[in-house]
Amino acid sequence: MKDNRLQITTRTDDWKQWDQFLAKSKRGIYLQLSDWLKSYRAFGFEEHLILSKDPSGQIQGGMGLVLAKAGPLKILVAPYGPVLDEGKEELFPDFVSEFYAFAKNSGAFLAQLSAPIATISDFQDHFMTSRPAYPIAPTGKGLLFKYVIGLSAFRAVKLFAGEEDAYEKVRSNYKANTRRDVNKSNRMGNELVFAESAEEIQKAYDLIELNAENQGYAVRSWDDFGATLISLVDSGHCMIPCCQNEGSLKGALIIFDAGQKLHYIMGATLREKKDLLVGHFLQDQVIQLAISKGYDFYDISMGGSPGVVRFKEGFGGEVLPLPEAQYWVLKPAQFFAYQKLLPWVQKNKTLVSKIVKKFK
Repeated sequence: MKDNRLQITTRTDDWKQWDQFLAKSKRGIYLQLSDWLKSYRAFGFEEHLILSKDPSGQIQGGMGLVLAKAGPLKILVAPYGPVLDEGKEELFPDFVSEFYAFAKNSGAFLAQLSAPIATISDFQDHFMTSRPAYPIAPTGKGLLFKYVIGLSAFRAVKLFAGEEDAYEKVRSNYKANTRRDVNKSNRMGNELVFAESAEEIQKAYDLIELNAENQGYAVRSWDDFGATLISLVDSGHCMIPCCQNEGSLKGALIIFDAGQKLHYIMGATLREKKDLLVGHFLQDQVIQLAISKGYDFYDISMGGSPGVVRFKEGFGGEVLPLPEAQYWVLKPAQFFAYQKLLPWVQKNKTLVSKIVKKFK
C-alpha cells in the first residue's frame, strides 16, 4: 500500500467520514455526498469511493464515483473530483490512475472525470487552482454522459464574509430591479419556514414536480428521489426553505450545505394572479442565511430558461467556469455504438430512464 493509503471502499464508516470531510473542507461539494451518490441506485447504478488517508487515518482527499450500468454496458463517472485537502494536490495523478484502473477492472467502456479547478477566482480556497497533468492521457474532453449530474460552472454571489455590513454590501451588488422586488416581497406577508418532516418535504417537492411539468422540464420523481431528499435533510446536508403566505405554501427551494457554502439546486413557486415575488423573497433569505454562517459565497447556480437566468443575474454573482470533463475510451466498439445511439438517447431521456431501470 502506498504511503498516502489510497483505497477503493464502500464501507459505511468511510462514507460517514467522507461526508464529514466534505462539510468541513471549503473544497467540499454536494455532488460528492454519500446520499447524493446513493440516489443513483434508483437507476440500478452503483456508488464507490476512492479515499486517501494519512497514517493517522485522516482523509487527505477522495472521489466518489458512480458506475452506471445498463445490461453489459458500463460507464464510470466521477462527477466532481478528486476533492483534495489543501496542500495535497500532488495526489491528483494517483487518483486519476486509480480511477482509470477501477474503470477497466469494472468492465466500463467509458470513464468520465470532471476536475474541480478554477484558475481565476476570488474564492480560490474552494478549488484547485492549477491544471495538473494527467498520468494517462485522456481520449478527449466533453460531457458525454449526462445522467450523472456534474457542474460546468458556479454562479458565486460574494458574501463579504466577516464584514460587519456584509448584507448591505451584497445588496449593493443586486440589480436595481432586484433590490426593488426583494423590498416589495418583504412587505407582502411572506413568511420563511423550513420543510423538515417527511410530509413537509414531500409537499414541497410536489410543488417542484408540478412546476416542472407545467414549464416543460424534467426533474426526478418523488419515488426516485424522495427517500434521498429526506435523508439529506435529516443529516443536515440539505435544507428546504419554503415561503408561506396566509398559511399556504407558495414556494420552495432545495439548498445544499456542503464545502462551507450553500448551493441552490432547484425550486418552484406557485404561479398565481397576484405576484407575491416569492422567488425574490426566498433567494434573499437564503443569502442572509449564508452570510450568517460566515460563508464566502452562495452558489445560486447556472442554467435555466432565459428568464430564470436573468432572475439569477439580478442577485449579482461571478461566473466561475470549470474545465470540461475528460474522458477515456476503454472499449472502442461499445463506445462507437454508444455514440451512434447518443442523439436518440438525448431526445428520449424519459424513455431511456425507464429502460435503464429495467436492468436493475
